[in-house]
Amino acid sequence: MMSEEPKLTSPKEVRGLLAQLGHRPNKGLGQNYLIDANILDIIAATAQIQPDESVLEIGPGLGALTERIIPQAKSVTCIEKDPTMVKYLKSRFSSFTLVESDALDVDMDALFEKGITKVAANLPYSVASRLMVDIAECAHRPELMSLTIQKEVADRLCAPPGDGHYGVLGILTGVYYENKLVKKISPTCFLPPPKVWSAVVKMERRSEPLIEEELYPLFKKLVKGCFSQRRKQIGTILKKLGVEPVDPILADAGIEHAERPEKIEIERWAQLARVLSR
Repeated sequence: MMSEEPKLTSPKEVRGLLAQLGHRPNKGLGQNYLIDANILDIIAATAQIQPDESVLEIGPGLGALTERIIPQAKSVTCIEKDPTMVKYLKSRFSSFTLVESDALDVDMDALFEKGITKVAANLPYSVASRLMVDIAECAHRPELMSLTIQKEVADRLCAPPGDGHYGVLGILTGVYYENKLVKKISPTCFLPPPKVWSAVVKMERRSEPLIEEELYPLFKKLVKGCFSQRRKQIGTILKKLGVEPVDPILADAGIEHAERPEKIEIERWAQLARVLSR
């Protein structure tokens, strides 16, 4: 790292740097720069990076988290879409790999196959849910992810069955990961401050997925189909989806006709998929 670089946790210095770069944060890209040192340290610590590990960061922006994880890891790969940020990151850091792309266009599984085992990132909020599911579905999915996401999305990611926030996001990622909310983040920790609260979440890979790989496509279709009508009884929904005979199938999965989708644990969704696949 070069000396006399702007301090990325100082609002004044970050504003000055953005002005110097002629850059206005892009709301569409979710460019709210995290400037709170304590929160940045929590994200890095939650990732539990070991000296022999390779880490992926998505949307590094100016590099406030990057400068914390580079010294801890064997190697760091960053995915950044904004050309101004790309140029600045290249000038500030030397010992990292930079992928200039939209994260949604990157072959994530290829990166993980090469040995990346951790993800530490302040995810772009507009694509966070999709990215978390895409990564969870990778064949070589990482061991652990430490992510900053919108608080509302964190609630959906971590909600238990029966909670109003429980749904597709928590179930699809929950097949592969144990999800935990680590820390809520005030808008004042960002520049510019977003209109919503954020949260640091930890996603720790399960030793075994909760559904067999070959049944996952059916499981996913089933969960998405049922949660599109989450207020209705599961028996009614399955009848509309053309499932027959409904009640014996539900009984085999340990589910009652009158239960709502948000009451059904991942394990019972998995069992329902197994019964339907027979």
